[in-house]
Amino acid sequence: MDNQQNTSPDYSRYTIAELEDVLANIDRDKYAQRYADAKAMLETRLKNRQLNSASNLAHLNEPIKPKWSEMHVVTRIILVAFLFLIFAVIPTMFSEFMAAKSWLAHTNIWIWALGGVLSVLWFTSLIKDENFANYLTRNMAGKFAAVFMPFLFLMFSFITIDITTPLFLHKLSEPKEVIYVMQYHKESRSKHCRYKVEIAETTELQRGKLCMSESMRNSLPESGQILVTGTHSQFGMVVKGFKPLR
Repeated sequence: MDNQQNTSPDYSRYTIAELEDVLANIDRDKYAQRYADAKAMLETRLKNRQLNSASNLAHLNEPIKPKWSEMHVVTRIILVAFLFLIFAVIPTMFSEFMAAKSWLAHTNIWIWALGGVLSVLWFTSLIKDENFANYLTRNMAGKFAAVFMPFLFLMFSFITIDITTPLFLHKLSEPKEVIYVMQYHKESRSKHCRYKVEIAETTELQRGKLCMSESMRNSLPESGQILVTGTHSQFGMVVKGFKPLR
């Protein structure tokens, strides 16, 4: 009989209301252990409910991602411009292009101008579009992006104006097939090109980089001359092939 009195029901299956009812009606002296177990379970349940409520409240207070239609017009402009700059980089990843020095001689002002305009639009967006700014800066990564985005604008402006634009104009023009003997030297591997050599600049062309097979790179001296074939225009040269001089 004593064992039955000391054995508590499975209070983990009880709701808070049921536990409160048990504590209100149980004989504390006769069922001291049951009372203690029910009280401990109720305290645990109440504590968990409080933690869950605090978590849900914090979640409700988190900034909601604004819809495109709800964004300020400046925010939409700068996001479209940023996506355009990102896509503008893609063609440069699939072409071995050496820009013409005549093109590069006058691009610095345009790079700084484009990067400056985009930076002004960016900070205007953060000031004018409070919902976007709150959502962006909800964590440390967003705060970092808010501050350093102008540096990305400047970097992408450089790639777009100095590489992508002359490459695009080169393809629209009528480039001529050419064969050049060019100076090179080996470079260390990079993320997108494990076996790389750098082509030295010429009187007309900015320096460029060539990716090649491991066997081809190993067969070359550390520096020297290489035979390069490609298409040439007033905007630059696209390398189509190369082979070592014998």
